[in-house]
Order: sequence, then structure tokens, then C-alpha cells
Amino acid sequence: MTKLNKKQQKTKKTKLTARQLKAIPKIVTSPTYTEGCKKAKVNRTTFYTWLKKPEFKGELDRQRDEIAAEAFGVLSQGLTRAVETLVGLLDNKDDRLKRLAAKDVIDFIIRHKENEDLDERLKEVEKRLAEK
Repeated sequence: MTKLNKKQQKTKKTKLTARQLKAIPKIVTSPTYTEGCKKAKVNRTTFYTWLKKPEFKGELDRQRDEIAAEAFGVLSQGLTRAVETLVGLLDNKDDRLKRLAAKDVIDFIIRHKENEDLDERLKEVEKRLAEK
């Protein structure tokens, strides 16, 4: 099967044009739709027309979610190192820096505890709603 046939087959499956399929990666990797449209050489009006179509919006969202998941994975890999660095600052000779690091550690722990509490409460509400 030729490259063109593969593209046509993919386009038929997704109901997106080759132009749309080519534009989506440029749009989702740009900080704004305007910038993405410029990179993809797509008029903004055309883009917003495409955005109204569920097939296009779905593929745009899918690719954006995929990129976000990859980025989150990279951030997660650095999390342990970041925490160790922050905790290491607690032993710094600079009292101001130690205080800031201590405040950050305490704030993160409090926020984590609040999120856990909210999660528990939400689960209880969902359970009660399901029982009705």
C-alpha cells in the first residue's frame, strides 16, 4: 500500500481531511490557537469551523491529552529529585532560605491532606447518591 493510500485510508477512518490531520499536531503544540493556526497555515475562521465538528474536536482533544500525558510523565520522573532538593534546603545555612523551604514543605503537605479529605468526602457523596 502506498503512502497516499494509507493517508486516504486514515482520512476515511477518521473523517478528517489530510489538511486537518496535518494541522492538529501544530495546533496542539502551540501555546494559543492563533499561533497554532499560523504554524499550520490555517485561517482562524476555518479552524473554528473545524472545531464545531465532533470528529475534529475529538481528535484535537485526543492529541492534546496525549501530549499532556507525556509531559506529565516527564514531570513525574523529576518529582523525587525536586522533593529531595526542597527537603535538602532545610539544612541550608541561610535562615531565610530554610524558612521558605520549610513553608513550602508544610504548604504541600497541608494541600495534599486537604485533597485527600475532599476525595473522601466526594466518594461518600457519590456513594449516597448511588444508593438513592
